[in-house]
Amino acid sequence: MWMSLALLVGSAISATACEIPGGTLSNTITEGFSLQVQNASFPDIHNHFLNIWDWGGGDQHLFLSPAGNATSELTLIDGVITLPWDPPRRACINGEYEVKDNTTKVFMTERGDPRAVFDVIYGCNPDTDALQTELRFKSRDTSEYGGNIGTRPFNGMYDFRWTPAGTTAYDPDRPFTRVTLVVISSV
Repeated sequence: MWMSLALLVGSAISATACEIPGGTLSNTITEGFSLQVQNASFPDIHNHFLNIWDWGGGDQHLFLSPAGNATSELTLIDGVITLPWDPPRRACINGEYEVKDNTTKVFMTERGDPRAVFDVIYGCNPDTDALQTELRFKSRDTSEYGGNIGTRPFNGMYDFRWTPAGTTAYDPDRPFTRVTLVVISSV
C-alpha cells in the first residue's frame, strides 16, 4: 500500500512540474520589463522587485523593494540590463568591493564599467510551478565568467551584489543571498 501511495504522489508531482521548452532564447529583450527577485528560502527577499535609486552622478543603485523606485522600463541589450534613458544606463559590476564576503556592487551607470552580462532562460516558479522567463548571470564583462547575483543587507535595506564562482567568503553580519531574477513584462 505504501508503495502505491508513493507512486501516486510521485506521479502527481511529476504531472504538475513545469516543462522547460528546448532551444536558446535571445539575449535581447526590447520591450520594457521589471525584475522580480525569487529565493523561496528567504521570505524577506522572495517575490520582491529590483528597484532603482538615484545615487548621484547619474548612477542608479539597485535595491530590493520597497527601497528605491519601482521600474518597469528595463530592457536587455546583448545580455546587459539597460535603462533606455538618454544616455542609457547599463548594469555593471564595479566598486564597493568587500573583502569580508568577496562581493562587489551591482548598479546602473552610463560609464564604461565592467558590464553584468546575462543569458535569458526558462525556469519554473517555486510557488506556482508556472513557466517563467529568467535572467541567469553569465559573466562580468568578458573577463570573469560565472558567479552569482544576490542581495545583502545594507542600512535596513537590501542592495544587489555579485560574488565570483567558487567563493567561500561569508559575512554573518551581512549575509549574501543568491537570487533568481524573473522577467515581468510591462506589455
